[in-house]
Amino acid sequence: MFGQFFVLFAMVGVGCLCSRRGWITQEVNTGLGSLVMQVTCPALLFVTISGNDIAPGRLPVYFGVAAAQYGAMLLGGRLMRLFCRDRGYSAGELGMLECSLATVNNGFIGLPVAMLFFGQVAALYMSAAFFGVHLYLWTYGIYALQGKGGALSWKAMARKIVNPNCMMVFLGLLFSLTGWAGYLPVFLKDFLSTLGNLSTPLSLIYIGAMAGNTGLKRLLGQGEAMRLALLKMLLFPGLTAAVLYVLPAEPMLKTAFLVSMTCPCAAIMPMVTEQYGTGREMALDVTLLTTFFSMLTLPACIWLCGVLF
Repeated sequence: MFGQFFVLFAMVGVGCLCSRRGWITQEVNTGLGSLVMQVTCPALLFVTISGNDIAPGRLPVYFGVAAAQYGAMLLGGRLMRLFCRDRGYSAGELGMLECSLATVNNGFIGLPVAMLFFGQVAALYMSAAFFGVHLYLWTYGIYALQGKGGALSWKAMARKIVNPNCMMVFLGLLFSLTGWAGYLPVFLKDFLSTLGNLSTPLSLIYIGAMAGNTGLKRLLGQGEAMRLALLKMLLFPGLTAAVLYVLPAEPMLKTAFLVSMTCPCAAIMPMVTEQYGTGREMALDVTLLTTFFSMLTLPACIWLCGVLF
């Protein structure tokens, strides 16, 4: 396990180094993030889902995981909002913190980690959780960022949900349920697999470059952001592990869900906050700090999964 995590964290270090040397600028890194979210991650989702033989009777479980992810973020975000309200944040900042701290980066980090450590079945459940994150972000998340007066209409939210990742979830399910995946040409499967496998290194380099572009010295001096990030990275996995321990569900499902809830804030939150809310700098700080803390909590989570489930 140490060797696998070394590879993951070394990739983050490569991104940080490249940004400090000027090889990856802010503009380049933004494009890199778009490449992962719009191209490589959708390919990984399609390959993962279509490659599993999903019986129609398993669909309720799949969408149940997505709904559970939505509900867990809704509850976790509200808890974080209550905590931040007592610390005197403004209404706009409360919305940003609720949404940012509620989200989990199970696309950039969770999906590759599930595939690497637990295999296709765990990655399949993680894809369902990833779908839940998108549903949360483009429905209640936007509502929290903008408030009642500026919330997106349901039609606008629907357009946001229809993105390459969600589309590939449904397309992958269709190919798995119908058996069409077996008729795909080998060269096309190899292409999609190779493209999807780029998600892990590119996403980790992207996260490292975000930290490098921000400046580690400045980041480590953000005491309030560090407290919030640490609280999230302890509260979410702790509550999730306690609930899953007594919940009657298959071990691999529990494992994937706990890994998902141990992931840091979604990497796209600073960009979403800049477009729809206020407090982009704080959103960026908590996103990066939770990513750093995840270097400790994710290995602990994977060890805990083996003990509990």
